[in-house]
Amino acid sequence: MKRKIISKKLWKLRPRTLEIHGGGDFSDHELRPVVDRVTAYPLGSFERAKRLFAGEERGFIYTRINNRTVDRLEKRVAALEGAEAGLATSSGMSAILMISVHLAHSGGHIVSSNKLYGGVLHLFRELLPKLGISVTFVENPYDLGEWERAIRPNTKFLALENPSNPLIDLFDPKPLVRLAHSHGTKLVVDNTLATPVLMQPLKFGVDIVWHSLSKYFGDGEVIGGCILGKKQLIDDLRFSWFRTLGPCMSPDNAAIFLSHSESLFGRMAEHSKNTLTVARFLSKHPMVKRIFYPAVGLRARANKKIMPKGFGGLMAFEIKGGKRDAKKVLESLRLFWHAPNIGESRSLVIHPATTTHGQLTKEELAKAGITQGILRLSIGREDPIDLIEDLRQALATI
Repeated sequence: MKRKIISKKLWKLRPRTLEIHGGGDFSDHELRPVVDRVTAYPLGSFERAKRLFAGEERGFIYTRINNRTVDRLEKRVAALEGAEAGLATSSGMSAILMISVHLAHSGGHIVSSNKLYGGVLHLFRELLPKLGISVTFVENPYDLGEWERAIRPNTKFLALENPSNPLIDLFDPKPLVRLAHSHGTKLVVDNTLATPVLMQPLKFGVDIVWHSLSKYFGDGEVIGGCILGKKQLIDDLRFSWFRTLGPCMSPDNAAIFLSHSESLFGRMAEHSKNTLTVARFLSKHPMVKRIFYPAVGLRARANKKIMPKGFGGLMAFEIKGGKRDAKKVLESLRLFWHAPNIGESRSLVIHPATTTHGQLTKEELAKAGITQGILRLSIGREDPIDLIEDLRQALATI
């Protein structure tokens, strides 16, 4: 009598299941992934070692290159994003650096939206040119013609943060995908603020996605990043720039990300709901000049078509009194923590023009629309009524 063979592969799991089981199969025998606190793995035979180091055989070699715990995280994030493969990095900044040097080294050119996290903008403006990589910034990323005019024969990719930090501008990636591909180049998207729960850029035709996992994936506990895309791209990156420069993720951090990823869908729904409630309150406050959140304003209907599941937990608002009153409101808040992160359980506040985007010149701040009166809020998972009361009392001080 023949024994029935049970497949070790999982069927096509639904997204909510992938946040828990993504990257695994039916041969898993651990309730929680083992944390491999090791530097090196046994290589086996002489010939196998040669194949492993040449990238001709899959297997674990050295934690700077790959690690069993980190591998599980890479597979889970890739499953959630609908990517063929993932590469975990030490931070979100190291992820975009790896993409940049891999694709645009030796005289390459990048066209980027100017609606960027300040650290990425500084990397593009100040540091990549020192490595021989030039960057052109698009001052109105909604203008497809401006993107096209910036493309050169040596343009290696277009870069978009979607939604953007700190003003949460939201862009339809499909026209940019068509533009990039018509010029034989790639579109690279930072999906940190949306997470794969709210948007999967690869389904729009985007070539590469990257994350600062330090935000929503890690629930504010640990630092890390990830690059997602085609398996060939990820393998090429892993066995070239990544292997030599060493921006690897700690196995302990990977284990923490795996644990927090299991609640990502529920947390993102709560962040989105709370932020919408706070944004609606602030949009009616007499001391608030403007709200920055995709669900509010002239683009709200179009934005809903791009991100129908919600817009996440980051928002900003501009106070009528400018920098002086913004400082007073920030220092009067009691529940909001004054801290430079996004996506934590507790709500956070920061003044972008003097902190996260403080490396920008006055002209760059103006072009990006970041005024001195703007405060950025990362809305947490407290009761939104309490957050509103805190904002109400702080605004009453001006």
